[in-house]
Amino acid sequence: MTAILEKPKDQRLIHSGIDWQQFKLIEQGFSNSPGIKLFYFKGEVEILAVSQEHEVFSGVIALLLGTYFVEKEIEFVPTGGFTQEQTGKASAQADQSYLINRRSGDIADLSIEIVFTSGNSLAIARL
Repeated sequence: MTAILEKPKDQRLIHSGIDWQQFKLIEQGFSNSPGIKLFYFKGEVEILAVSQEHEVFSGVIALLLGTYFVEKEIEFVPTGGFTQEQTGKASAQADQSYLINRRSGDIADLSIEIVFTSGNSLAIARL
């Protein structure tokens, strides 16, 4: 049996010509907005409102990776979607991120971003 699911409804706004100080003000404005992720790279800001499906995929990937790390006896610290920055140049919020074989740090060793590509639907096959 194959189930056809509606395409997830992530909403994305991209704006160019923004300097770092303007980006930090935009970031402050969204600081209490769950489900909003911000990205900045060389004057371009992306504001992403994630869908429930987006969060489901992120959670499943986190569960699978956690299981893999435990099975392979790899020391890891899940750091979730914390913001990673290079001041004045770039800022990103991954869906999932991990420190591997260490307990602290400003930049994750592994960052995962869920991206839905264009198309009208997703097909999931069941046996």
